[in-house]
Amino acid sequence: MRVSLIVVSEPDVFNHKQRNFFASVAAQTYPHDAFEFILVDGQAKASTSRAFAEFRQQYPAISASLLSCPSPARAAQNNMAAAQADGDLLVFLADDFDPSPGLIAAYAEYHTLNPDLDAVGIGPGLFPDNCRKDIFARWLEDSGKIFGVPMRRILAVWPKTFFYAGNASIRKAKFQTLGGFNERFLNDAWDDFEFGIRWVASGGYSQFVAGATAAHRHAVSFDERCRNMEIAGKAARVFEKLHPDLDHVWRTIIHRNNEPLHPSPEANAPMHTWIAFYAQQLDAAFRHGYLGAVEAD
Repeated sequence: MRVSLIVVSEPDVFNHKQRNFFASVAAQTYPHDAFEFILVDGQAKASTSRAFAEFRQQYPAISASLLSCPSPARAAQNNMAAAQADGDLLVFLADDFDPSPGLIAAYAEYHTLNPDLDAVGIGPGLFPDNCRKDIFARWLEDSGKIFGVPMRRILAVWPKTFFYAGNASIRKAKFQTLGGFNERFLNDAWDDFEFGIRWVASGGYSQFVAGATAAHRHAVSFDERCRNMEIAGKAARVFEKLHPDLDHVWRTIIHRNNEPLHPSPEANAPMHTWIAFYAQQLDAAFRHGYLGAVEAD
């Protein structure tokens, strides 16, 4: 099975990412002549071009392409890569997800055993131990607040309707049938969720693929996550206009606009106090982004 591994270079305003996927791609156990690696750069960074050139020089057996996209949006970049991909199977991978050596092989095996066009494989992206030493990062991952599901605790009962662009495999024919990601999403938020809505409506379902694990090398800070939640709020407004008839879960967040915010806890405060603070602040950031988008309409 021919596989196209697609990675888009997403913004890293806080410089918290530890990109190491070039080495991880080279370490794949899947035959190097049976997959291609497509990297899309919407940031126009010279460092990305240099690192890619070094990768191609060191590993000429791997077919690799660097695409320059005029849009920094993840949806547009992923669509550009998918349009040029020559694989039967597309694997979307976040640029801060280092794939385990067997990731591509695990996805290829899954789709070989299950040739159903509607099937999607999902692999987890898990913080390495050094990231989980931070209480905020640990809470983000364990609560599911970062990707929508608590990946370390839900592996045995995987939600069949879950899709995300962080680590997923889908047949190119199915992706094309659905028209790809909606490019009205100009930020890295809700574009994959919106795609998932259309994919499920078409009969799609996902399954957890145990061997497709990736290390999420991104020391996400509280300030960074607040900024991303504000962006998510803006993107939620885009989603709402695309699907006005759906029961949008964020409406309860929006209506708490006058809720007094908790002060920052003392450093030695109990965990539940910190969790209440985190949750309320992230909701407030989301609300700010959403209401700002409404005003701009």
